[in-house]
Amino acid sequence: MKHRRSLGFKLSVVFAAAAVPLLLFLIYINRYAMDVVRTQVAESQQSLLSMHANDMDAKLTQVNHYLLGSAFQHAGITSLMLNEQGSDEYTLTKIQVLNQMNKDMANYKNVAMLFVYATQNEDLMTTEPGINVSKTIREELAEVMRSSENRAVFLQSWQVVELRDSLWLMRLEQNDFNVYTGALISASSLMEPIQNVMAEGEGMGQVLLLNETGQLLHSVPPASQEAAKGLHLAKVSGKLYDTILVEGDKTLVVEKGSIQSDMRLVALLPESRLLQRLVTFQTVINLMPFAAAILLLLLLVILRRVVLKPIVQLVRGMRKIKDGDLAYRLEHSATMEFEWITGNFNEMVSEIKDLKINVYEEQLRLSKAEIRQLQLQIHPHFLLNSLNVVFHLIQSGEIKLAQRMIRYIMDYFRFVTRSAVAIVRLEDEIQHIVTYLEIQKMRFPQFLDFEVVVDDKLKEASLPAVLFQPFVENAIIHGFRIRRQRFIIQISVESDPDQPDGGLMIRIMDNGTGFEGDQLRAFANASFKHDQEHLGIGNVYERLRMHYGARATLLFGNKPEGGAEVTMRIPLQFHID
Repeated sequence: MKHRRSLGFKLSVVFAAAAVPLLLFLIYINRYAMDVVRTQVAESQQSLLSMHANDMDAKLTQVNHYLLGSAFQHAGITSLMLNEQGSDEYTLTKIQVLNQMNKDMANYKNVAMLFVYATQNEDLMTTEPGINVSKTIREELAEVMRSSENRAVFLQSWQVVELRDSLWLMRLEQNDFNVYTGALISASSLMEPIQNVMAEGEGMGQVLLLNETGQLLHSVPPASQEAAKGLHLAKVSGKLYDTILVEGDKTLVVEKGSIQSDMRLVALLPESRLLQRLVTFQTVINLMPFAAAILLLLLLVILRRVVLKPIVQLVRGMRKIKDGDLAYRLEHSATMEFEWITGNFNEMVSEIKDLKINVYEEQLRLSKAEIRQLQLQIHPHFLLNSLNVVFHLIQSGEIKLAQRMIRYIMDYFRFVTRSAVAIVRLEDEIQHIVTYLEIQKMRFPQFLDFEVVVDDKLKEASLPAVLFQPFVENAIIHGFRIRRQRFIIQISVESDPDQPDGGLMIRIMDNGTGFEGDQLRAFANASFKHDQEHLGIGNVYERLRMHYGARATLLFGNKPEGGAEVTMRIPLQFHID
């Protein structure tokens, strides 16, 4: 959801809102122009087909009239059934009929053959064979005429008949004497006018002559029967044109039917040739979406460089400053407005850095002053308790113990006064806490004991001074109770296994009463920093934070067998400031 609120997304939406309607309008104009071209070409082809279909019907009608007149008005044809076959009268009449038909052939150039069939004698009389009509065709025609069912088919209209593997149009007329007159016409002869027009270049595709079953009778230029199969199912059905796929090419289909027969003329015009003048326009329209996409990307790149990149850089800078990286600076921009913003931003960050450094130094000085004050508070309190022990020892006559106690006190204060603001070695810090515990042990010789375990390899490590004493003192004050069991304080220092770069793990434990739940919760929230009762622990916490930051941790808890446990983890260092 965040990217929808970005400036880049909104600019893309605005550009798309303007570009998409324009592209859709161009696509619509392209389609409309192609439809107009299709309609105009279809009307032109429809006129051409109508002219040729009417011419073809006129020729067929002329032949129909001739056949009908010959069947009923030709004296020889009507008298064929009056004479016996083989008689002189029959032979003379037959010769007369043949001569007349051969003479009439000159008037009908499209007719390949005229014939007369007398059913009673099963005698077929035809005109003289021509170039396209062989004797074999006459023999096959005689077989067709012997069947009354076949003859009935050709009485109603011109129908297709296959003779000698060729397709012909045949028409019959029958008189009252059961004599048939008929004609054979080659489909190619009916297509000669169209062929002449196509040869002159007025056609751009193919013109096919089909019957009602979709059978191809003839085509200009020649086409295969396979190419015409789909056209039977693609009839225009009253529409001006239709479009189909012919051999994978989108093709315009225009048709015109014949009145005198079941034939129809079909014009096929491939759109690749039909719209060849619009190819360039089509290409431009098809490339427009890609051009728009490229333009959008180019615009986004420019906007990103001029507007978005400086804004993203500014946002990144704000996040860096928020995370505490005050050294981050914005790069200079080529745009005047963003250059002004960049300059002011960098100047503002510099001022914030200087201010933060000043505040930090002031806080550091205050913290050091507080630490010194706390240490001064610790010294008088501990001194009074120690002198009180010395007084009682002298009073009881324990001079050697008193001398020993005074030596411990001297060592203790010598260390404290020397390390008020110093970093010390771990070995010195351990010696100091041992001195402190010896003093406390002399106060409670029967009830207090301690154990200190330190890895020898870590004795040269450095750490803040007086780091252990506040926790040991807190254990003695709150965990120690006068009882039969000795109160034991254990201190261990070892390498921290959880810090791969090296660290110290300091553990201070006792077998006393442990921490209460409220205390543990207070320690977990670091609320002891402002607690007057735990000034020493707060002092250690502040010093750890000042020296190590987030790398130091301070944990409080209780041991399972009883007693308190404090764990400090600090980085391992081997130098002293």
